Amino acid sequence: MTVSGSRKGTATLAVLAALSLSACAGMGSGTPDAFPDVPIRNTVSGDYLNALHAYRTSDLSAAAQNFAAVLEADPGNPGLMQRAFLSKVVDGKTAESLDLAEALVKRQGGNAFGRLALALTALKQNDYDGARRHLDALAESRLTQIMRPLLLAWVEAGTGNGQAAYADLDQIRKQGGFGLLAELHTGYIAALNGDFETVDAAFKAALKGMDRPPARLRIGAALHYAKLGRIDIAQEILAAGDLSDQNTTALSASLLAAETGQEAKGLVSNVSDGAAEALFDIASALQRDRGSEIALIYARLALYMRPDFPLARLLVGEILDDRGRHSDALKIYATIGEDSIYHMMARLRSASAYDAESDRDSALSVLQELAKTYPDNGTVLVRLADTLRAGENWEAAIKAYDEAFDKLGGAATEDWTLYYTRGIALERAKKWERAESDFLAALDLAPEQPYVMNYLGYSWVEQGLNLKEAQTLIERAVQQRPDDGYIVDSLGWVLYRTGQHKEAVPHLERAVQLRPGDAVINDHLGDAYWKVGRQREAVYQWRRSLEMGPDPALAAELERKLRDGMVLETGEHSSGNG
Repeated sequence: MTVSGSRKGTATLAVLAALSLSACAGMGSGTPDAFPDVPIRNTVSGDYLNALHAYRTSDLSAAAQNFAAVLEADPGNPGLMQRAFLSKVVDGKTAESLDLAEALVKRQGGNAFGRLALALTALKQNDYDGARRHLDALAESRLTQIMRPLLLAWVEAGTGNGQAAYADLDQIRKQGGFGLLAELHTGYIAALNGDFETVDAAFKAALKGMDRPPARLRIGAALHYAKLGRIDIAQEILAAGDLSDQNTTALSASLLAAETGQEAKGLVSNVSDGAAEALFDIASALQRDRGSEIALIYARLALYMRPDFPLARLLVGEILDDRGRHSDALKIYATIGEDSIYHMMARLRSASAYDAESDRDSALSVLQELAKTYPDNGTVLVRLADTLRAGENWEAAIKAYDEAFDKLGGAATEDWTLYYTRGIALERAKKWERAESDFLAALDLAPEQPYVMNYLGYSWVEQGLNLKEAQTLIERAVQQRPDDGYIVDSLGWVLYRTGQHKEAVPHLERAVQLRPGDAVINDHLGDAYWKVGRQREAVYQWRRSLEMGPDPALAAELERKLRDGMVLETGEHSSGNG
């Protein structure tokens, strides 16, 4: 079966950047290069290259150690100093990097990262004058125009000057594109000050500023309303959107703790927490719009300010995952315990990391454990079903999908992807009647979805059913996905199966160009060549297909065709050797 498209699992944390940082794509132009080219003396060039390789392969601990060693051999090199400093930061050892930050600032007064680390350290120590001095000395850049007033607002919050904090955030509002960011932090600061009127205005503006406010925004606002004794508003905010990948038990406990004046996980309860939130917002946007290098620095700085910040840990894990350091990401995810609101999200990410390492057994183990921990959560069951389907465990996948439909209720019946993915499992398990019903239900919800049209049309063709309608569906799918080799192959195959062999050939040739390594597509082209009298080319395609390690059934059919050929239109046989 040639199929393209699959259900995506849990949305990545990049969606959180939509809090208002959409304009961050342009901020990088003035941002100092985190890891500039460094002139190196020949005596240490080999060690330097080893350090650089370790960083580029995301072996962060080795990079930090190697850059520190190279710096000892060339202590006056400012480029090396910055590399050694930032390598420690990205390795999560910001506290150990502060001497280097001081040295960088002495050499380059406006050094952005050195000044920022020192400003944050001063803020942690309640040295608000020191924090302000370092922030004021930051080198100018488009990023600094957002970051400086954002952090200065928290400096003013620390001094108890709420009006000055709001004025700093107004500077961000005036720049355009950052209103939601300003509203969010205004709400946090107002809640710390017990300023009900400003809390209401800020959080309402932030929540109304997005069609679907992310869980992080709704949770943050709800916790602050709970702390202010307004639990009814907190519950209303939480009920207004999906929390299916959150640990709602932990969330309820945090709401109760906030309401009763106890320490509540997830609550922005002091200046360091607020600065960490600001750094996380910047890191999220940079990860989405510019890539991971500088985003990782800001995410690590967020954890420096708030070591128990689960969302920052998740972002660090996501960046490491993106760099292929899945085992390192797994270690990060493992630090988010069952008492965290984000425990389920961390475990779902762990399952994805195991999948990326081709360790499907571990991924399944995580998901099965989650299904027991959160027995009423349909999202977990969907992820479990998807993973079982990817492993071709069709019956178990169908069972998990059925349970997910039961748990999700109306939400499931409005989701075309659930019908589509369950339909695939049902079709592969040879339960066609149910599969066809699911594909048709998916099309009712998404009439022009190309992958559903392709799968249903191809399935009809394979069974000799509804061939005219199948061709129409696949032609519509090709119009939307003209460069998808699987869908183009489906069009060629429906033409072939309806006797339009000559018309099928160019579509199948293009499908092979788009997907040269697919055994089924190469086999299809071989069959079409045979039917139009191009037997030698057919044999070549079948041999190519066989060399690609197809499944046993196709391999046996290819060997038969290579031995005996195919039946020609006249009913006579021709030798498979051409």
